[in-house]
Amino acid sequence: MLRAMGVPFTAAHGSIRFSLSRYSTEDEVDLTIEKMPRIINRLRELSPFVQSAALNRS
Repeated sequence: MLRAMGVPFTAAHGSIRFSLSRYSTEDEVDLTIEKMPRIINRLRELSPFVQSAALNRS
């Protein structure tokens, strides 16, 4: 969907989608917020796009 809106592949590749509904609880949201930094850091370690972007800034 992001690509159809013209978002570059590298930006779309690094996107995360969250879906909430009226049945989502505050505890579920809090747990997600708590867990996401570790998950994002791990995904950045694995991403070839983050590594190449860091090299280009040096």
